[in-house]
Amino acid sequence: MAALAGNDNVSFRPSVKHVISKELILYFDKIQAAVLDDDPDDEKTRLRAAALASVRADPGLHQLVPYFVTFITNQVTHRLDDLFVLRQMMELAEAVIQNTHLFLDPYASTISAPVLTCLMSRKLGGSDDGTDAIQDQYRLRELAASLLGTIAKKYGKTNALLRPKLTRTCLKHFLDPTRSPAVLFGAISGLSAAGGPEAVRVLVLPNMKSFDAAILQPLREKGEPSRLEYEALVGGIMKAIETLVAGVAVSNGVNGMDVSREAEQVTEFLGPIIGQRVEQLSNHALNRAILEVKHLE
Repeated sequence: MAALAGNDNVSFRPSVKHVISKELILYFDKIQAAVLDDDPDDEKTRLRAAALASVRADPGLHQLVPYFVTFITNQVTHRLDDLFVLRQMMELAEAVIQNTHLFLDPYASTISAPVLTCLMSRKLGGSDDGTDAIQDQYRLRELAASLLGTIAKKYGKTNALLRPKLTRTCLKHFLDPTRSPAVLFGAISGLSAAGGPEAVRVLVLPNMKSFDAAILQPLREKGEPSRLEYEALVGGIMKAIETLVAGVAVSNGVNGMDVSREAEQVTEFLGPIIGQRVEQLSNHALNRAILEVKHLE
């Protein structure tokens, strides 16, 4: 480290310098300029798409991996007030990850950091609190959650601690009652994406009743100003819960079963708000999966 800092009185110096060609430097500069250009002109839009497509498929970008990771991290850190830049960084991260020619395993934790920021940062975007701005913010969090799930699945095999770490981080934010609805939405979306149905079953369902009482009910009582965020948060929770039976055919009940009693037990376990939403689905398989968790307690 001292040698890298330029000190002369050291006994060790790195024997190899990181050399990058002028062509790659020019390519990297062009990619940066294209993805950060927010001009709505059709030609500029095509250039942005072409830049991302190139990063997604080019086989000769190995030397640029640390530069892309650093660029994404710095832009997210310093541009939290710009939703366009944040979304472009998530799309660029997605393109880098999708490039099958690149070895990103050593950078999995590093590239997860800006994704977690876009997922669970308290404030994303400027001061505009209009409906469109709020919806754009939630769409960004959904994109970040999807990307977090990709990272967990793709690099969890070579880094055994990565997936549990990402899941715990999301759970910590989800169970914090001081967090805003947007952060809670990002947390449950990220937890479901990174941890999968088993994380929802083990970590979310047992805490749902207290979450319903402490967060969802007070938020619903605030009325119209918080209605959009309330519905988004409830929708995010329901999406996570429904992963428990993803791919299982919907069933309205089975012979000899008291369906109404089953619904009552689900509502008693999850709380009235989420319980009633689950009841409306009339999905016996989902009800059974939830009650299995209850019976294990």
